[in-house]
Amino acid sequence: MGNTHASGSRAHFEPAVVRRSVTAAIIAVAVLASAPSIAAIIGFHDSSDSVKTIGWACSTSSADPVKVHLYVNNDGMLKRLDSQLADKRRDDLGSTCTGVGHAFRFSDYAATTDGVALYSSAGAVGLHVYAETPEGLQRLAGSPRSVSFEPVGLWDPGLANGRWRTDLNNRVEGTAQAPLLLGDCVFTTPFSDGYAAFSGGGDDPTTHCRYGSIINPVSNAATSAASGWPQDSFWVITANVEPALGNPRCANGPPGQSQRITPPGTGSLFGVAALPDGEALHPERKKFHLVLNSWNTNECRTSSYGIPYLAFGAQADRGNNGPITYLNRPGMKTVLKFGMTLMDIAERNPAFATTQQGLQRYRQSHLLIEAIWYGKKRWLFVEMLPDARRSDGVVDAGIDAHIRFNWHMVDSFIYPGADYVYKSAAVLSAQCAQERVFVTPPSPSNTYLDPATRVNSRVEHSIDLQKTFDCLDRLATWGVEPMPTHPIPITGIHFGIEMDDRLYRDGSFTGEAAPNALWIALDDIRLETSPMVAKIAGPLPVDSMEPVPRLRDGARGGRRRQ
Repeated sequence: MGNTHASGSRAHFEPAVVRRSVTAAIIAVAVLASAPSIAAIIGFHDSSDSVKTIGWACSTSSADPVKVHLYVNNDGMLKRLDSQLADKRRDDLGSTCTGVGHAFRFSDYAATTDGVALYSSAGAVGLHVYAETPEGLQRLAGSPRSVSFEPVGLWDPGLANGRWRTDLNNRVEGTAQAPLLLGDCVFTTPFSDGYAAFSGGGDDPTTHCRYGSIINPVSNAATSAASGWPQDSFWVITANVEPALGNPRCANGPPGQSQRITPPGTGSLFGVAALPDGEALHPERKKFHLVLNSWNTNECRTSSYGIPYLAFGAQADRGNNGPITYLNRPGMKTVLKFGMTLMDIAERNPAFATTQQGLQRYRQSHLLIEAIWYGKKRWLFVEMLPDARRSDGVVDAGIDAHIRFNWHMVDSFIYPGADYVYKSAAVLSAQCAQERVFVTPPSPSNTYLDPATRVNSRVEHSIDLQKTFDCLDRLATWGVEPMPTHPIPITGIHFGIEMDDRLYRDGSFTGEAAPNALWIALDDIRLETSPMVAKIAGPLPVDSMEPVPRLRDGARGGRRRQ
């Protein structure tokens, strides 16, 4: 994950379960091999949630992709939601299928009337995946999966609990025990539909994604849980150094878990802690601290280059237990409220002083909102703390960009990337004044650690997400894919910081570098109902429901990766 500054910044499985599934698939293939005249479809419906349905399917006699269909079981009736070829890259299928292009990912649930209805359904529904065979449709092993599309809000309203963990479900993902699983980059680079595009992890001039064997010394998995590895009810942490692949001086773990996370002040680049908010006399709630401190990363600073990015947030399919809320659906809580405190910053801390005057450092804090429509993740990336290279001593001209971002780490909640809009708080407020959307950026001069500015270091925010996305739609911000009028799930709300070690003068890199640091804290994160009247949904798409012909159950499983 990242910014316009340089380049970009993830159903549970355990290794033992994966080994059993792989063994089952190998046995199935061996049995088929004993009867060469028999060809079959094998595959697995890995998981379904409110964001996506994933798995794989292939033929035992051909490398050609298999067509798969997604159905929903509603009141005992199977209705088709979508169809596609299982032709997406997944590197762990080589021993079971011919080639690597046999994965599928359904993410446009709202492509039909029945799909749109999911976003207003009460209770769980069954999602089924079928593969086409000459004999008819065959239900994949692992299917069906039960999914609820009911909005659950924030799992931890008011930030009273504060439990967190890093992204990847498998705690050894990205190491020799479980090499990093890579998929396709969905957007062409350096441009996609005329928009600037780049790939997380670093770009490759031929494939535009870095592949090969991706094995890191450690996974850097971390959690605040006293015991176990939480599978639900947690804030998810992203701790990434860009470029995240092929950059051993700056990253020793997989993308999103690039270096270890420790409590702030213990010497690591990434510092995270959720502490009782005694400073505001609210010990019943937590204050979530995010710290980037590159003081001890001298080798990265002098022999390589890295952009550290740290964020925490609520994610529908990674810890929040379901979609957070919906746009375009009456009665939903869409007003996001939180407090953000600028605790400390390098240019205000004497320990990080430079010998030359007039130098700026790159750093920023931000809010990221994720919505989904037309099968793509849409990010609204709001820069809260202005980048000093633009705002030091001058009026902030702001950032206003539309970008395409690839993230091809399959087991990450960020996969496969997003179509996103990046705006500074000043630009967003100016453009959306008609909707009365105003975001007040904190002043870099007001830090909590300075007693003289402490009283002004915390800024309370109230942002109506419905009004904000309505404004973006009015401005045609999303280009050729405007926001539909049917209910749209908000699947992520994240808060983050980013910086690098380079020193700039008038926005240009001077060739010098020095340690950098940024420390913010978030508190009282919650959603409230907007007083506005939700806009009425327009016509729904034509239903493409078809009867299910000649269904039969598949008997073979495969490796379960999510």
